[in-house]
Amino acid sequence: MTAPYHLVAFCGDILFAAKGSNIHSFTAQLEHLSVWKYPVEEKSEDVSQSLEKQETPAADGPPSKRRRLESGEAEAQNGNGEAEKSQTPEAGAKGKGKRKEKDPGHQERPFVHGLTATNDGRHLIAITGSDKTIWVFEHDGNGQLKQLSQRTMPKRPCAITLSLNQKTILSADKFGDVYSLPLIPSPDWDGTKPVTTTSTPLSRSATPSTPQVFKPQADEFTVHTRRNLKALENQKLGLQTKSAEPTGPQFEHTLLLGHVSMLTAIAVAKHPSEKRSLIITADRDEHIRVSRGHPSQAHIIETFCLGHEEFVSRLCIPPSRPELLISGGGDDDLFVWRWAEDGQLVGRAHLLRHVQEVVPEATVVAVTRIIALPVPDKSAPVPVFVVCERIPALFHFELTAAASDELRHRATIRTPGNPLDLAIVPGEFSSNTTARLAVAVDPNSESGQEGVSLIFIERGDPASGSSWHVDTNFKKVIEVGYGDGDDGEQQIKDLDKALYTTENLRKTGMDEERDS
Repeated sequence: MTAPYHLVAFCGDILFAAKGSNIHSFTAQLEHLSVWKYPVEEKSEDVSQSLEKQETPAADGPPSKRRRLESGEAEAQNGNGEAEKSQTPEAGAKGKGKRKEKDPGHQERPFVHGLTATNDGRHLIAITGSDKTIWVFEHDGNGQLKQLSQRTMPKRPCAITLSLNQKTILSADKFGDVYSLPLIPSPDWDGTKPVTTTSTPLSRSATPSTPQVFKPQADEFTVHTRRNLKALENQKLGLQTKSAEPTGPQFEHTLLLGHVSMLTAIAVAKHPSEKRSLIITADRDEHIRVSRGHPSQAHIIETFCLGHEEFVSRLCIPPSRPELLISGGGDDDLFVWRWAEDGQLVGRAHLLRHVQEVVPEATVVAVTRIIALPVPDKSAPVPVFVVCERIPALFHFELTAAASDELRHRATIRTPGNPLDLAIVPGEFSSNTTARLAVAVDPNSESGQEGVSLIFIERGDPASGSSWHVDTNFKKVIEVGYGDGDDGEQQIKDLDKALYTTENLRKTGMDEERDS
């Protein structure tokens, strides 16, 4: 199955789109510029080296164990004259339900599941999943990326954002912790300084239980045979090697705060009246939490926004209305909050009803994206667009003027495929100008069109009464491999599971029993 472009982000005037484990760049007219490929070559070399080490065990290592052979197995001699197990094809074919051995030379590359850019368009930040890595790239302004850093986090990042000054990355992970790390690593940090952490009782991964130290029960005086003495030396050598291994990330990072549940979304905002930064986090347990933004005080909770009954997967602070917060997740409604005023809920907008107009058999919704256009006039209504998982449409809402703060549904825009992500095309926005959104859609879905993975949603001239609609002049950009199809980028195992993950946050009866 061909992997679509599943993440989009504008870095200046350049559109970056993630496909599988690679990141492509386009002009605003979808002309392909370049591609950054996940560095699999280095990993494949490491695999081959490890295979050589396995084939030629070290002389001072522990002797390999011999085990009884089962029927259908033959005994072969390795280079050291010891017996090795080999299995006949007939025996292997009969073993139903057994796990297939993976080819060590083939590595499945991590999926890019996070993409964001700095406001000045000079840097792009990406997250890859299974290797828990945050990548920072320098953008030359013409679509070319230069890798600046590659940092592996303690737990898999679920969401990232940037601080208000755009100099710090905030990473929220699956264990409920939020870390901060500099966008550009400091040259003064040499790796020998202790990692700074904030004391917080809510962090689970940062305060693991103390492991029991293994100590050999025997010593040189109780062991007499040459074989057992050799085994004792190998045990001591292994303990020394393990104790010398570094623990934790070896780069500058700070633990800011912790939840007791998996984090799903994070945002940074300035307090409307006090002009100080605050961190807003959402988790799988229906909570939205507002914490102080200063690193030394991030563990202090300012307030909660409580009202969701299902998981919260998305947070959106309208640029022209920073005192408001729009949230969505597994509930039937979208929520509007005055987050700085004791988490006051000011409105709800029904969503499931409009989803059922597109998919009548739908009984639940899972919000995957909420985006608000940066309208310069605060008194003007704010266009808000919502994406729901596996629903082939965009839902256009409008946030009314400050007097009412009401979120109203305006239109449902059908799309050629399930929307996966969307980004605002840079430009000046007002009620009298045109506007565009770049949308990544899944051509493999039931409503998808073959070869169509990137489209534009645009608003025509408001004076002529034009509304938001799909630009039909899109290109079939996915049909062109751009040289990356040969290395297997497009062939992703379990593509459906990689693209559609939000509904999995919904708790089942077993989850609720375990939590209680």
